[in-house]
Amino acid sequence: MRVFCFQEVGIQVLNLTQKDYFMRYLLVYCCSQENQYNMLTIKAEILKTKQKVDNTYNLKIRLTYNREVRRLATHIFVRTEDLTKGFKLKNPKYIKEADRLVRYYQELCTSLPLESSKLTISDILDYIQKEKEKNTPIDFLQFCNEWLETTKVKGKVNYKSALNTFKTFLGKDKLNTSQVTKLLMMEFMDYLQKKRAKHVAELQKKGKRIPSNRMVSLYMGSIRHLFYEAKKKYNDYDRNVIRIPNSPFENLEIPKQEATRKRAVSPELIKKIWEIPYIINANGRERLCPFNLAKDCFILSFSLIGMNSADLYNCTELEEDSITYYRTKTADRRLDKAKMRVDVLPILLPLIKKYEDYTHQKVFCFYHLYSTYKNFNRAINLGLKQIGKILKVDDLEYYAARHSWATIAVNKVGIDKYTVHAALNHIDEAMKVTDIYIERDFKIENEANKKVVEYVFGNQGELSSPEVE
Repeated sequence: MRVFCFQEVGIQVLNLTQKDYFMRYLLVYCCSQENQYNMLTIKAEILKTKQKVDNTYNLKIRLTYNREVRRLATHIFVRTEDLTKGFKLKNPKYIKEADRLVRYYQELCTSLPLESSKLTISDILDYIQKEKEKNTPIDFLQFCNEWLETTKVKGKVNYKSALNTFKTFLGKDKLNTSQVTKLLMMEFMDYLQKKRAKHVAELQKKGKRIPSNRMVSLYMGSIRHLFYEAKKKYNDYDRNVIRIPNSPFENLEIPKQEATRKRAVSPELIKKIWEIPYIINANGRERLCPFNLAKDCFILSFSLIGMNSADLYNCTELEEDSITYYRTKTADRRLDKAKMRVDVLPILLPLIKKYEDYTHQKVFCFYHLYSTYKNFNRAINLGLKQIGKILKVDDLEYYAARHSWATIAVNKVGIDKYTVHAALNHIDEAMKVTDIYIERDFKIENEANKKVVEYVFGNQGELSSPEVE
């Protein structure tokens, strides 16, 4: 090849043929250098210095672009006997797998505009990661299990029931998100409706009460929420990585829940529950049993403005004849932790004394008798079933005390709904911001409670409390 020294002669002294030859050569050289500079090379390699503790080496996929190098780990681990002295693969099995991986990454990068763009090696790695994620199937049922294990959410039991029923319907434990379609969810909804119809027929045959139809709405809503949580986790809209593009619940009409069954009972029935005799042992002492527990706790709940069993079980503050508690059901959803303070009216003093916690860690001793508030609630409802049989009331439940307080307050005593709303410790969405500025003293709620209790039991000074042994 002829070499020209521009410092000695300069390009202007070259004849036309020489100039033409030189410019062609220079153009070819520059283009080849530019192409080499923008070329992405992908190869498999073993790093001699990266031996593992178990004496194996991980096969790396090496990417070189614009003279920058990055390496990706693989699932292949080899030993010294699988390598040549120059640390090249010699085992045919691993050579074949390494070639497959190199081709896989080459195919992933075929659509990248490497020659005409200002991509960096980091951009290429990010693209590869997105493509790999996009092509990796997501097991929806596995996600649901993991979400329920790691997420603190109210009504987790309902989610688990919905998921178990969905698995039963599917007849399998794996389902990719791409397989969750509108048609599948319509079939699941039909399955739930048939299941409900069968259950109703069985109850009718036995002459039992038909509960409100919440299952279809509740279960479909639960699966829908779980699917949206999966999309929230796996779809990265900032990076345009949409691993779950389908929307099976869009335009899918889910039946609304039927109105909750009205559980309120009459003032006369509440008084009968108060007056019904305790079950007594042979020695004349009151028996420790669900019947007696239910009788007392129903009156406690009603006279404490419908206090839930979980709050009776958990409450810890009793000062100056007032119980302060934080409603278990909604405490973690509210800024005020659902704080409530209820005055203990004279009618309740014997029951307060009867169930006093001797350790003074809580207000009541129920947690000594039952390991969880759910077991406590179960015992109460068992006792109320027994009381209901005696008083000829079907499906008497503990929650009837709360429903009855609200119904009597509005319909019999004339308490306005806003006060009842506040007394039940509900949130008024329209007044949510205003409530931040108001410090509640619970005076209005307790005045309302006194009127409701007096309406049912009469003048408390004249009402004899049930005898407590």
